[in-house]
Amino acid sequence: MELKQLAKKLGFSRIKPENKQHVVLETAMEEPAWNLLAANLPDNLKTRFVYSPGKVTVRGLEVFKADQQLQNLIDAFGRMQGAIP
Repeated sequence: MELKQLAKKLGFSRIKPENKQHVVLETAMEEPAWNLLAANLPDNLKTRFVYSPGKVTVRGLEVFKADQQLQNLIDAFGRMQGAIP
């Protein structure tokens, strides 16, 4: 539930798995807004999050167990929240 609340605050409308390796975050945000959020991510995570219009793909997340996936997303969303006034 915490993940959904954080995602909603950041502008992500849906979180779903894609293929067997990635997780897709559906969003209506434009690239400048994404760049503000992504600026708060550490360099090692910036390469995992790939923006394209209408979605952000989190690469390689599906290789972790479900509880680790959730924790990784919650941690990343927590860092992104620093960009929101």
